[in-house]
Amino acid sequence: MEVRTEYGKKLNEVQEQLMSMGHLVTEDMQKAIKALETKNAEEAAAVVAGDKAIDEMQIAIEDKTLELIALQQPIAKDLRILSTALKMTTDLERIGDHAKKIAKIAQKLSGETLIKPLVDIPRAAKLSADMVEKVLVAYVHMDLDLAMEVIVMDDNVDSICRQCKQDILTYMLDNPQNIPQGTELNKIVHRLERIGDHATNLAEWIGYLITGKRIQKLEED
Repeated sequence: MEVRTEYGKKLNEVQEQLMSMGHLVTEDMQKAIKALETKNAEEAAAVVAGDKAIDEMQIAIEDKTLELIALQQPIAKDLRILSTALKMTTDLERIGDHAKKIAKIAQKLSGETLIKPLVDIPRAAKLSADMVEKVLVAYVHMDLDLAMEVIVMDDNVDSICRQCKQDILTYMLDNPQNIPQGTELNKIVHRLERIGDHATNLAEWIGYLITGKRIQKLEED
């Protein structure tokens, strides 16, 4: 009984660490966009530096998860919890990478006057962050309906991002001097699209965790 109790404790620790990682990547996303809006190079630099902590959390979760699989040989739902955790850390780490790269662009643009008001980019960023936060709630409560809601939200992110790209292109065509900055802004939009894709992946993994079945083909990098 003591062995299983210790196993249950470690299983909970994996889930708690996964939640902490999720909250951290969401915070970094929001900070990176805020740094872009406020032209705050120092805040952007802090996001870039903080990515190391996310990478370390991924390694710690993976190590603990693989140890539990090897030593406890879990079956059924416990095995799905652990295998899902391994998959989810990968998507969360990639979201962190996108946040870091957005922050690097924010650093680069911090001394420039932006070619267009930042309206749709923050909207897309907020919606993407909301997707990740809802995924975390779905994970904690094993809420399949909420996970499916996240998948639907990705269409809205894609729609906003398409509008962003069209607006940026208009500014670039109107004035060739806008092309360098427009190119950087388009990179941010692309990364927000990818964050939405990874949040969708997370929701699909939660669907697998709850039902034991794959919801649909996962997005690839």
